[in-house]
Amino acid sequence: MTLLVALLASTLFISNAMKSEYNTIINSYPDIVITNQKALRDTTINEDEVYKVLSIKGVSSAVARVWGHYYFLNGDEKFLILGRDEFETYSNPLLNASSNIAKDSMLVSKEVKKSLQKSYYTEYFNFIKADGSIKRLTIQKTLERSNFLENSALIIMNNDSAKEIFEYDDHEVTDLSVSVANKIEVAFIAAKLKILFPSARVSVKDDLRVMYENIYNLRSGFFLTIFIITFFTFFIIIYDKVSGLNSEQRREIGILKALGWRVGDVLNTRFYEGAMISLVSYILGIVLAFIYVYYFNAPYLKGIFLNNYDLLKDFRIVFNIDFETLALLFFLSVPIYIAATVIPSWRVATLEADEVMR
Repeated sequence: MTLLVALLASTLFISNAMKSEYNTIINSYPDIVITNQKALRDTTINEDEVYKVLSIKGVSSAVARVWGHYYFLNGDEKFLILGRDEFETYSNPLLNASSNIAKDSMLVSKEVKKSLQKSYYTEYFNFIKADGSIKRLTIQKTLERSNFLENSALIIMNNDSAKEIFEYDDHEVTDLSVSVANKIEVAFIAAKLKILFPSARVSVKDDLRVMYENIYNLRSGFFLTIFIITFFTFFIIIYDKVSGLNSEQRREIGILKALGWRVGDVLNTRFYEGAMISLVSYILGIVLAFIYVYYFNAPYLKGIFLNNYDLLKDFRIVFNIDFETLALLFFLSVPIYIAATVIPSWRVATLEADEVMR
């Protein structure tokens, strides 16, 4: 029972921790994102369109963003490059914290730095552009970040450097990030922006929340499968206990009745026995789950959510106590085990001592 509780608890702890991380990511996103499209494919947008967005009443800020992915062939890794303008304010806390980036320099996450060091890039990195030329950037420092899942493969640099790597024109940007003063008006302003940019895709934060929830729900299906299998196994054990006592346990109850024990005395003893076993198993299972998830960082099980992506192998699961989960595990294990102990004992205890002994 201890191992079953530990497995169930580990599954739920990891699931809740990942869900909390996804919510943290979503909360750091802008209210609205405008992405230009051609032939239903994302393309660049002119950064001067920001002034059109700022002309709409209710928009508190609008930022032209330069970002994209870069494939590092030697390490077989995909990096996320974010460009920043030192005069702009961003919704992403990391961008706001990473100001004063020197020209032809970049900030990298710890995971990116480890990946680059494997290919002997310790002080700089050579980005290969589409035309085959090289853009060299110096590693200015390593990012001190929180445990955001999306930031593991992160590189931050100036907008000009990012544009050069992606080979954008001077006025080209990836998308427009829009912040709304009154959150109730987000949908209304998004509708206005859709009219203003008919060929663009206007995404609100709720759309991004649904996207992440779909990803989370897909991966949590694996956890649900483990949960169901473990729960089914637990109830097989309970069913076996409810089905009846073995001969030794029946003989023990028969002897106690022969010595003058009443039915209530037998049931009290069996109740305390079952309560002690189930509580100790529950506590040990929870402790083992805490150690496995938060100390050893949940090897193997964590990979289900992270898809064993190399840059996320060092991701630390954030400590998060969910009392609802603890209560759920308690009521699914302790009372049921006690009932499975008391019910068959009651059936035997109501019989005469000589009948039980036979």
